[in-house]
Amino acid sequence: MTATIASEDVLDAEALRRAADLLAGSPVLGVAVVLAAPHPDLPREAASDPRRVRVDLLALASERHTFVVHCTCFADLRPLAPVLAGPHAPYVVFPDAHFHLTALAGLGLQAPRVGCTRTAATLLAEGVIGRHDELEISALARRHLGATLPGEWLSGQVLPAWSRLEVVAAAAAAAPALLRALTPELRARGLSRAYELECKLLPAVVAMEAAGIGVDGPRFLAIAEGWRAELQVAEAEGRRAQLEKLISTYAGWPRDFLGDDGRMRTHLHPLATDSGRFACSQPNLQQVPSEHTAPGLRSCFRAEPGNVLVVADYAQIELRVAAHLAPCAAMREVFHAGRDPHRATAANLARKPEAEVTSHERKLAKAVNFGFLFGMGARRFQEYAEGNYGLVLDLAAAERAREAFFATFPGIAAWHRKVSALQPRSAREDLTVRTAIGRRKRFLAGKFSFNAALNIPVQGTAAEGFKKAMIALHPALAELGGRGVLCVHDEYLAEVPEEHGEAARALVQRIMQEAMAEVVTSVPIVVDSRVARHWAE
Repeated sequence: MTATIASEDVLDAEALRRAADLLAGSPVLGVAVVLAAPHPDLPREAASDPRRVRVDLLALASERHTFVVHCTCFADLRPLAPVLAGPHAPYVVFPDAHFHLTALAGLGLQAPRVGCTRTAATLLAEGVIGRHDELEISALARRHLGATLPGEWLSGQVLPAWSRLEVVAAAAAAAPALLRALTPELRARGLSRAYELECKLLPAVVAMEAAGIGVDGPRFLAIAEGWRAELQVAEAEGRRAQLEKLISTYAGWPRDFLGDDGRMRTHLHPLATDSGRFACSQPNLQQVPSEHTAPGLRSCFRAEPGNVLVVADYAQIELRVAAHLAPCAAMREVFHAGRDPHRATAANLARKPEAEVTSHERKLAKAVNFGFLFGMGARRFQEYAEGNYGLVLDLAAAERAREAFFATFPGIAAWHRKVSALQPRSAREDLTVRTAIGRRKRFLAGKFSFNAALNIPVQGTAAEGFKKAMIALHPALAELGGRGVLCVHDEYLAEVPEEHGEAARALVQRIMQEAMAEVVTSVPIVVDSRVARHWAE
């Protein structure tokens, strides 16, 4: 790490112009912010949210200069806009790019070329992270640079004992040096593509979080009141448990999460899972129940007047990715022929032609395909089929279903055997699985999971294709006056002006298919899409 450069305070317009002039043209900038002290009535989880707490200090560090901008002194930070996003935009390195891009957006600034030490460290950890403060820049600088930064930095906050000015300046200055130290290791482990993907994704994620999705609050509250009324008279134990779960999980959402503008804004976490699939919180919109479980609830999520939603979903994507990765020639052939993989399994299970398969038989086969793909045993499949599909099977029928699945798709059976053969080694050494782009999941010796070793490469590869699509959709939708508003597993929701609904639907479908096809190259990719007033339509 280079010697620490003394920082210069920026307290007025003249100093801001001087900083902009001296930083302009820098090929790399380190940037960090510190939030103001949160209001004492603010919930604890919101205290480090730059959407809820204003930015107090903004530090910008080039190779030769470090400036700390006192944001409360300025109503307008536009002189900094060309420094971060001008025609020769620098590579801007953050200690936590997701957090910082959100903070910059609140200041009216953006950074199109993004680096992130937290993203690099998360990928290098390969799913083995003891404590999340290990990803903070203070800990990373100690480990990788042998440098002790002043104070302690925790998600844009500084512990009270330390000088906020000194800490934010040091964090900004250290970020580029730290990323330079981590980059060779990213390359050595084949993680460069995954790192670049995650960094390019973040502006789209931040914009989606800021947009939120429109919600009919009164209708939502009326549905919740209906659950409470039904609970008073429900007698079946299963239904009572279901209603209690709905009430405890969802009934408070309009009160807790619905903004004054009628939009609900969630937190998306693109790096929170070992596979790389998105997680979601405050609220978890990925868990909004289906129409079958909570009739009418999804219809509360709707477009604003004059707009429509485009809802697009990858069809059978996990089966398609598994057919590609396993590889499985029989499953690939089903997709190339445009056949239904559930009918193919049902035909084998019922010993009849695919054309004669009934809807009930196909429903069973759907449970079979998704249940056994990731290593489920017959007993666990009994519970899965009943809980998710309402199918009651005895153990012998579950065993026959398992045999039919592997007989239909022998390439999947061979893939399972290959992964299972790793288990004896796993007791004495670490083992690693990878996605198509190269994201890694390491299982420590003695902690290997057969099911996770199957699941993570498939779900992770699907997530990579979806993330590539989100990157491309962000600017493409803007040209139609639209924006992404939510991603849920393999489903994407955009909101666009009504007159562009059909054009946007075709655009979203095409981009999602093309992006996934860059990752999953051996089978055709299908996206189902529709234009709707609300999510359930």
